[in-house]
Amino acid sequence: MTEDTLDSKKSEPIALSELLLDAENPRFAGASSPKLEQADVLDHIVKTFGVDDVLSSLSINGYMPAEPIVCRREPGSRHAIVMEGNRRLAACLIIAGDERASRHRARHLEYNERWVAHGSKSIDPIPAIVFEGKDQKKSLLSYLGVRHIASSQGWDSYAKAAWVAQVVEENSLPLADVALMIGDKHNTIKRMLEGFYFVKQAEAAGEFRPSDSLRRGRGSIAEYPFSWVYTFLGYTAARSYLGLDDGEPKKLLVPEANLRRAGVVARAMFGDASKGRSAAIQDSRELGDLASVFSDPDKISLLENGKSVAEIARLTKPIEDRLREGLSEVRSLQSEIVSGISEQQLEMELAESLVGLSNINRRTAEDIAKRVEAAARGES
Repeated sequence: MTEDTLDSKKSEPIALSELLLDAENPRFAGASSPKLEQADVLDHIVKTFGVDDVLSSLSINGYMPAEPIVCRREPGSRHAIVMEGNRRLAACLIIAGDERASRHRARHLEYNERWVAHGSKSIDPIPAIVFEGKDQKKSLLSYLGVRHIASSQGWDSYAKAAWVAQVVEENSLPLADVALMIGDKHNTIKRMLEGFYFVKQAEAAGEFRPSDSLRRGRGSIAEYPFSWVYTFLGYTAARSYLGLDDGEPKKLLVPEANLRRAGVVARAMFGDASKGRSAAIQDSRELGDLASVFSDPDKISLLENGKSVAEIARLTKPIEDRLREGLSEVRSLQSEIVSGISEQQLEMELAESLVGLSNINRRTAEDIAKRVEAAARGES
């Protein structure tokens, strides 16, 4: 199925009462579920993606015939599920005062009044391209893949991964076929799917709660940056630590014996508000450094004790590097202090308060000098 064959299908007018919002939309992240009531789906669309821009357009112009929604209809059903155009349908339902939009009374009153003032242009029925029959799901795959996975109108990475998981699981398609269908030549889809399964498995095992993340994401999953997950899983040290193989991603991605490690990884990347644990990295540029930590048991212990990647790097440097860098930094600070005292006279009260601290620093400096001199003489 290509976009050309989709365009060759003619749209037909369908009443709002016959259209259903897609409760399993890949862009809904963890909120998608076939058990969701239609009113809940509409609420999620309004809250997460917003509809005011669509409401403004529809209330003035009505529904443009050149923009049909795309639906699928199960055999024997009078209802069609909207696969593309859920925001447009939600906005139409709000203006029309449909019972599914009953929780959005204020929006209905505002935009319905504007709609009437502009001539009540048609919003029911609306044009739709409908796929039906026993192969209707498969008939939509290529269209959605090309339009949202490979094109400039693409979904964010989490929505893409959720869509691929849905396609692979529901249609028993090999991942290689899906990649070929959407023109993915760089294993991007495989990496995203691994990240998706990692997160889902860690959540199910209680090792990761997105709401506890201290690092925010964007798009369909705003609780944490999903792209960090599949980027991190691309590092050899990370894969070895978690026990991941290089085969086709599976739902139980991490071996059961390593699920605790999945929690260690999640906390290191995102922090954990429930445990008062900060993330071990500041941004995505440190993901490679974080992965390298998992190749060294001593560094892993420091990480599990709450140390950041930067702290671990400093604590595990060879002693010669730590000494040179440390002594150089101390010398620089001492010079600044001496310069400051020379340029500006200390008040007696301030000087008295600093005598104790300056003496401690002097004794520490003397101790370091004695130890270095002793080592230089070959003494232990």
